[in-house]
Amino acid sequence: LGLPRHRHSHSSLKAKETMSRPTTIAIQLSLFVLPIFYIYRRNKRTVEEQKNIKAEREKERAFLSSLVKNPSSQPLRPPLPEIVQRVLSRCSFAYLSTIDVDSTSSHLSLMRFTYLPEEETIVMSTNVKTKKYDMLEKQNGVALLIH
Repeated sequence: LGLPRHRHSHSSLKAKETMSRPTTIAIQLSLFVLPIFYIYRRNKRTVEEQKNIKAEREKERAFLSSLVKNPSSQPLRPPLPEIVQRVLSRCSFAYLSTIDVDSTSSHLSLMRFTYLPEEETIVMSTNVKTKKYDMLEKQNGVALLIH
């Protein structure tokens, strides 16, 4: 039993290899270069986005700091400033401070909250059989520190 003979001679196979070699090199280069280019562009975009986010956060901090530093400022009520709406939309924890009017002491609770921007409402829940609930029933307002 002999091995099957190929119809192509050795020289015709070599010609096919050299013709496809530039194509193979181009494909290999594109498979190497394109991911690097993509990563470079993505990182560049990420750096720009981070700079924009940092600038926005600095504006937010400056605005919120001005509210804290000015003790004569009134409590925030709707319509809330856009910066406050963005912070509330981004966060989900807050410290809720209530005052026990009977014993003149305060109570601080870490609370999870949901902000409903369409209604400009902050939603929190608590058990009705707690000191916090009793204090909320007795007073007109609370202090809220967004975390």
